[in-house]
Amino acid sequence: MPKAPQSGTLERGLAVLEHVGMRQEISTNAIATQLGLSRSAVYRIVHTLKELQYLEADHVTGRVRLGARLVELGVQAMSSTDLHKAAPQFLAGLAAHTGETIFLAVPDGDAMVYVAKDRGANAVTLHCQLGTRRPQHASSLGKAWLAALPAGERVDRVTRMRLDRLTPNTIVDRTQLLDDLERTSRRGWAIDNIENEPDVGCVAAPVRDRTGQPVAAMSIAGPAGRVLLRVDELGPMVADAAATLSRRLGHMPQ
Repeated sequence: MPKAPQSGTLERGLAVLEHVGMRQEISTNAIATQLGLSRSAVYRIVHTLKELQYLEADHVTGRVRLGARLVELGVQAMSSTDLHKAAPQFLAGLAAHTGETIFLAVPDGDAMVYVAKDRGANAVTLHCQLGTRRPQHASSLGKAWLAALPAGERVDRVTRMRLDRLTPNTIVDRTQLLDDLERTSRRGWAIDNIENEPDVGCVAAPVRDRTGQPVAAMSIAGPAGRVLLRVDELGPMVADAAATLSRRLGHMPQ
């Protein structure tokens, strides 16, 4: 059973809205039972929310669902929140937790362009300035973005892109790259095992917009001897931060 809401009217009203949103359509009696509230209280809350167009009722079943006013508010919230406005707080938080350099990059052709960064307490100087382009196949940012694409589009992109070798570890075989991207897709985050720049290791995860499409990627970068020893720790951390940023942009995981 969901946690019982606080006693205040506002708290109970918000709890009802969230509960309806999770169930998509539900009867008023079921709301009362599942939230542990009295039926009379829930009926009053639902009536008020319907009057304000935050809820609407099915004319046949009487069950309620989220109303048009909430849709309007959601659109307004998303229109005022784009990637560049929302990202800095997530980069800063990840930098503080990891001590490393955090990058945000967006796709441009077969490359990723660095558009934001933050530095943790232990960060070292890396040769990646804002505006720098890095090939997708040789960077954790690019591989994270590619792995988040639908499988067919991923294959098409890899088939036509140039796979230049930047370091001895760069993956330049298409089959091996696709295998790496498949593992990345299942895992949720990508690894740059000194594939892009000597002595630098990275982990990265995709950032999605409200349609579910990957629009960027976020990475943790630092000395390979430090970052690659912590991939099992840092990978889930960057994946969680990227997923939270994605939700801030309106992405709702299925």
